[in-house]
Amino acid sequence: MMMETDVTADARYARAFLYEMAHTVFGGEPDETLFSALCSPDCRGTLQAMGALSAGGAVDRLAEYVKRLAADEDVRARELRRSVSDFNRVVVGLGADRTSHPWESAYTNSKRLLFQAETLDVRNAYRAFGYLPECYPRVADDHIALECAFMAALARKSLEVQDDEELACLEAGQRAFLQDHFLRWIGDYARDLRVDAPDGLYELTAAALAEFAASDGVCEGTAG
Repeated sequence: MMMETDVTADARYARAFLYEMAHTVFGGEPDETLFSALCSPDCRGTLQAMGALSAGGAVDRLAEYVKRLAADEDVRARELRRSVSDFNRVVVGLGADRTSHPWESAYTNSKRLLFQAETLDVRNAYRAFGYLPECYPRVADDHIALECAFMAALARKSLEVQDDEELACLEAGQRAFLQDHFLRWIGDYARDLRVDAPDGLYELTAAALAEFAASDGVCEGTAG
């Protein structure tokens, strides 16, 4: 029998969904395939359900955004063009004078340098569960897309396991990564994106992540 915890299967599904979505959004230049997925009934319905359970309104803002994309083809085409521009400007940083930076170490390292001790700590967290980025060692492991991919992978696995001890290990790993890494910078990153790309796909996704991760961290802390 599976052990009882305060983290429900629905909460684990929501966690896997949002982190996987964010990994895709931040992991490459947006295209029609991504926007079709954002407009899908599954995406819209899941975000709407998550928004009803979130107190801060950021998930609701993201849900309303994808609802507008699905309802109006002109809005969708315009936002896709804008998102391509925003991705290259504020995520890739091509010639941009930006406030936001999509790496944890940019917020937790005093000199805002990449490939420092903070990056190695993130890599070791991945390795503890048998994960490494596909482009290792040519990428900074603490990029937001990779941290979201890691959290999504653990969340998906926690939906599949049938062993109490393994489930407890996965939940503990997610809780530790939230507290030791993700929650230390995602809120600041979302606020900086509010300056660099307000009300666009990247700011809205980061804000929803920050809101969800904060509440998820509280829930995780009560699991037993």
